Amino acid sequence: MVVDSEELKARVEAILYASGKPLTLRTIMRACGTRSRKRVLEAIEELKKRYEENSRALELVELPGERYYLKLRREYMDLVKKVLRKPLVSRGVMRTLSFIAYHQPVEQSRVAEARGGAAYKHVKILLEKGLIEAEKSGRTLVLRTSPLFAELFGTGNDPAVIRRKLREYMKGLEEGAGKSRRTRES
Repeated sequence: MVVDSEELKARVEAILYASGKPLTLRTIMRACGTRSRKRVLEAIEELKKRYEENSRALELVELPGERYYLKLRREYMDLVKKVLRKPLVSRGVMRTLSFIAYHQPVEQSRVAEARGGAAYKHVKILLEKGLIEAEKSGRTLVLRTSPLFAELFGTGNDPAVIRRKLREYMKGLEEGAGKSRRTRES
């Protein structure tokens, strides 16, 4: 069954929206039920233009490795955080991400050594969400944050800036914890 271009765009948009994570072109093609790489790429480009031209809250982002991601524009994230309680990742995964971001580039074995055996599962989750990238080095992987991480957290892909922002964030958490402790004690 051949679908028209509008239906194909709707399918691509639905798949990217529902996934909540970056998807490869091959995965999108398979889910849309087409083998036409050209048609799917045209649909993706048309969707990207629609989002850009109409000042929409969402944007379609292309990541390295022919991966695509439908995400909220940065300027709407604070607004959405007010009503959304579900974090991007769990606290443990976020700690692993923070360790990787702070020490990057870092070997996966060092991450596991510092964060425990669950770090392997955390790394898998972070790779699936497109927040980190991995490069094979001997028998281990070398991990670093991805351009998507830099965009979501507003850091740029500069490890020094990322470390500074993480220190500021952690300091804010510690101060917040101190306030809540004092409030409970009074």
